[in-house]
Amino acid sequence: CDSATGSYGSISDERLKENIVDAKSQWNDIKNIRVRNFNFKDSPDQKMLGVVAQEIETVCSGLVKETSDEGTTLKTVKYSILYMKAIKGLQEAMTRIETLETKVAALEAA
Repeated sequence: CDSATGSYGSISDERLKENIVDAKSQWNDIKNIRVRNFNFKDSPDQKMLGVVAQEIETVCSGLVKETSDEGTTLKTVKYSILYMKAIKGLQEAMTRIETLETKVAALEAA
């Protein structure tokens, strides 16, 4: 799916959801994901940034899906879920940073 604006969305209305609770920690999953530079074999001059499905599978198998393309089975990554995990991991990092900033300020004030 390509978009000229790089923008896309999905239905997220609260009225359609139930059992809404905070997500569990994503810290370790995000910490263990390897973000890589690469190119696709058919586009050697187009440098990319992303992940490798087989590597992601070792960290969080639920992010990988198999799909068939012209008789070949390929692995794909559920990037929309990966992005949500990354946001949760960023929130956790922000909380840790703010806690450390508070501790540093208290030590400096002493």
